[in-house]
Amino acid sequence: MRPTSLLAGFFLRALAWLAVTLPLWAAAGPWFAQPPAWLAEQLMRAGFGFWVVDTELEGTIQTLVTAIGVRSPDGRIGDLLPTAHVLSYAYGTPLAAALLLASRVRGWWWRLPLAALALVPFQAASICLTWLMQVAVIAGNQTASQTGFTAWQVNAIAAGYQFGYLILPTLVPVLVWLGLDRSIVAKVALEGALSAVATTTPGTGAREDRAGERPASDTRETGARVR
Repeated sequence: MRPTSLLAGFFLRALAWLAVTLPLWAAAGPWFAQPPAWLAEQLMRAGFGFWVVDTELEGTIQTLVTAIGVRSPDGRIGDLLPTAHVLSYAYGTPLAAALLLASRVRGWWWRLPLAALALVPFQAASICLTWLMQVAVIAGNQTASQTGFTAWQVNAIAAGYQFGYLILPTLVPVLVWLGLDRSIVAKVALEGALSAVATTTPGTGAREDRAGERPASDTRETGARVR
């Protein structure tokens, strides 16, 4: 089997499994949202306890309750309540499950929950960066004096939000899958090496055959000159 066909079969299986795991994950979304939501609250309390009051999780939408006063466009004054859609950062869970199942790894029954658990800290970090983006960047003009964020911190939060929204949810599941199962990589490397050997060997034999024909040709030519 060629490495390309091996990879093609793996990706087709991964897509088939993703079609199964994604709806199941979405149906159980509120349950999958709880671990990263809890950890995100603890992280915000630990890092910004002087203005973080509480969090509220309704379904898969988590609201950060703050003590930061802001003025709304209609002139009303109230506390800033940033929100985050937890599942927007947690779809790596069904992706990692699909990759593990597609690679036909042994012990999948314990690798799947371990992969889901390993993704929780990164999902929680993405939620926190979403809240901080709303506090420090979107409402920065009204909140800077209350949060104390400096210019470089605001820029770092903006960059971190982009990283947490675009890269972490897709990159980390692949890294977790590779950390739990490298069999597909080993198979591709082995098949590639065998394919290279199989491609090189016939050419070598042909060169040897051509090299072996030369003495016979020389003999005929020598014989002709003698005759």
